[in-house]
Amino acid sequence: MPEELKSLRDNGFVILPRLASHSTLTAACDYADALLRDVAWSDNDFDGRRTRRVYSLIGRLGALAPLVMHPFVADLVAARIGPDYQFGMLLLAAIDPGQGSQMLHFDSGVYPLPREIEAETNVIWALDDFTADNGATLIAPGSHLWPAGRRAQIEEMVPAVMPAGSALVYSGRLWHAAGHNRSDATRRALISERVLPWLRPADNHALDLGRDGLRVLSPELRKLAGVDAHSKFFGFVGGRPGAEWLDL
Repeated sequence: MPEELKSLRDNGFVILPRLASHSTLTAACDYADALLRDVAWSDNDFDGRRTRRVYSLIGRLGALAPLVMHPFVADLVAARIGPDYQFGMLLLAAIDPGQGSQMLHFDSGVYPLPREIEAETNVIWALDDFTADNGATLIAPGSHLWPAGRRAQIEEMVPAVMPAGSALVYSGRLWHAAGHNRSDATRRALISERVLPWLRPADNHALDLGRDGLRVLSPELRKLAGVDAHSKFFGFVGGRPGAEWLDL
């Protein structure tokens, strides 16, 4: 892990090639296709008008769970932002042929925090080969260290080319965007944001799942859904830890 962590710190990203086994990847792709089957294209330019997205996956991970919960990825994220983190956005994205490049952005830009704070470290799993032609995620290496106010330009972006079953782990401060799919095939990805425990996550997991939905999650997923109190006086319910309150 030292080399991967150094790349993440210095370059703002690291690609972990072929991290998923063939059987894990096959099951994940079949399940992803079932979730995406009747989903319409997004209705805005940022999400992509030829892109299908499935949000709020935490209560229905199914065969995606081995990817989302991969221990090496979890340890790498913990080494970067600490062991007490929670899921931010958790979604599937299917970029269909003809989808143009996404607007350049950095994920932690949603938080009004100083630029130097590493508020989140995120993961994109390639369910298909990511190529320069099929819309591989574009990244600006080193841009997580840029000062506030500097914006990425398209000529600074390079495609994160990687085979299916690989994971791109990247800083929430890294400028990036989904690429232009010039191919004749769909490019699918599983995106998992990991944010500091005292931030409000992009996905409202508690409202999405409700008390009964949170109760049936494993203890590890409960923590990632933000149920666990971050400290004695932060994140409790009625004076009790969230997990204890759920089980009353």
